[in-house]
Amino acid sequence: MEEELRCFVCKEFYKEPVLLPCGHALCRVCAVGLQSHLPEVDNASGTAIDYQEADKASVSSETDSGVVCGSRPNSFAGTPAASAYASAAFTLTCPQCNKQVFLDDNGAEGLPPFRVMRTIVERFGGVVGAPPAEEACQMCEGERRAAVVRCEQCSVRYCAGCRDAWHPTRGPLAQHELRALGTTCSDHGSPPVLYCNTCLVPICQRCLAERHSTHETQQLSSAARAYKTELSQSLQQLSEQAKAMTEYIQVVKGSGDKINESCEELERQIDQACAEVTRAIDRRRDELVRAARNTRSQAIANMRSLTSHAAQKLREATSLLHFSIEALKESDHAAFLQVGNILSVRAQETAAGLCSSLDPPPSPPALTLDIEPVLRTVRTMNFVECIPPGAPEMAVEACAARGCSCTLAWRPPAAPAAVRGYVLELDDGLGGPFREVYCGRETVCTIDGLHYASLYSARVKAFNGAGEGPYSEVIGLQTSQVAWFSWDARCAGAEGALSLGAGGLSARAAGWQPRVVLADQPLARGLHYWRLRIDSYDGDADPAFGVARADVARDKMLGSDALGWAMYIDGSRSWFVHGGAHGGRAAGGIARGRSVGVLLDLTRGTLRFAVDDQAQGDVAFTGLRGAFYPAVSLNRGVAITLEPGLPPPPELLMANLAIE
Repeated sequence: MEEELRCFVCKEFYKEPVLLPCGHALCRVCAVGLQSHLPEVDNASGTAIDYQEADKASVSSETDSGVVCGSRPNSFAGTPAASAYASAAFTLTCPQCNKQVFLDDNGAEGLPPFRVMRTIVERFGGVVGAPPAEEACQMCEGERRAAVVRCEQCSVRYCAGCRDAWHPTRGPLAQHELRALGTTCSDHGSPPVLYCNTCLVPICQRCLAERHSTHETQQLSSAARAYKTELSQSLQQLSEQAKAMTEYIQVVKGSGDKINESCEELERQIDQACAEVTRAIDRRRDELVRAARNTRSQAIANMRSLTSHAAQKLREATSLLHFSIEALKESDHAAFLQVGNILSVRAQETAAGLCSSLDPPPSPPALTLDIEPVLRTVRTMNFVECIPPGAPEMAVEACAARGCSCTLAWRPPAAPAAVRGYVLELDDGLGGPFREVYCGRETVCTIDGLHYASLYSARVKAFNGAGEGPYSEVIGLQTSQVAWFSWDARCAGAEGALSLGAGGLSARAAGWQPRVVLADQPLARGLHYWRLRIDSYDGDADPAFGVARADVARDKMLGSDALGWAMYIDGSRSWFVHGGAHGGRAAGGIARGRSVGVLLDLTRGTLRFAVDDQAQGDVAFTGLRGAFYPAVSLNRGVAITLEPGLPPPPELLMANLAIE
């Protein structure tokens, strides 16, 4: 705590400490020595305006740090535009935070006394200097001490010793009223009784009537208790961070033993390796030993530097902690409120930044010795780093998602660690766990078979003989919102019963036996709508349209087994078919030139059908979960053309939502 009790300028215990608006303290003599005159300007009005603007900036910066006291006796933060002085005569720059303070004609002599600091310095045996005349004991002989009470009848101020000696509380003086001295209003000389929450200053009753009648106020003791509570909470946080700092120092010190053990082991490896080769490598062996010892020296020096840095931060935090605890003991509420908020802010800032700027403890060097080279390479023998590689960097400009595929590219990690390969991981598109999709030496990979309308996250890591390195940053890839697909060419039979054309979009059957044709990609997520245009229809065929699983029966009408969901339709009516069961009969059929629409909503698990974009019956099927292939079953006399990736008709979509 001693660091808090010494002046930043003279390095001595504070003598007659004063409080700057920024919240730091100085000896009054030191403050006077640091102040400087402002240059005079002929135009007095211009000077007043410039000073007021400068004062606004000063007040703004003070309130940012929670400081609410000003350098002028009758000024207060919160009303910078109504400056009490037409001009500033002095300026002072805080030596700790470099904030500039403007002072009136009184200069640093007008700065408020830092009562809490003076009390704590006196409590710990420091010399604070003679108090001001208006605060000194009137009965002391020789060196004056600060008065603690004033007799209302005698009109005399007494320090604690003189009070006991010259004004005992017995005998004829027992009826006299001794009033404890403390902070008084600088404008009216009365003790403050209220605290203005608007201006953040203690005020007396006359201040309340003159300038603070419309402000929010509370009892001085209540405000002091609130700030003490806040400071106590901040100190608790600071104490926890100080404990963490102590543990960190122990970890740093403990790493020294591991460093010594590792370096000793490294020396033994060097000696053993050099013993296996000829005398030609003796000189090189000595060089390697010196290098290993130098590594240890550097590591230990780094450890000591980290320990010293952490210990310094801990001392500063501990000093502030003890000083703030002593400030909590202050019985003069006004004096405490003068600094309570400042200490709370400092404690919070110190706690927040205590461990954030520290480097990790040094780790033992991961080194080994390569003894494979023959004698002609002995002179180039050196240490080899035995550490995993760093994190690769995703080449965002080369990554792309197209349809239900994505291409990912990355850059190797920075040298010197060698890389044997990479592991690429991808999630399930729904924020689920990552899974490995690629392992190899290439730095680019294309993944097919993803779901439409999904946001995938990908990451990559490198590995070598020492292990795996950290992951790269996670990159997101959005697959297409609309499903684009065509008929699977493998569905065309060798006997010519089913033929495909137009780039895999058209299909035609040649026999009376129904043949099922599936799309080349499944659908597992999202909302999808596609149409099947009727290019040919003779009225005797039995076409069915819908979706199916991959292993649906291919030589039956779609919907005849449990793996197909379809709508069978002819020239005048339609039925819904699944597992060989028919239902949902609806009027209206198809003809050449018309189209059948299929609306698959995998978010709600429903399947609907439309004819010329008009709903054909109600919702056909519900509870659909998993992956489905768009499908049709055709026989002789029917030819269709697939139109994938269409927006759903608004009427059909609204009807689907209304049913839900």
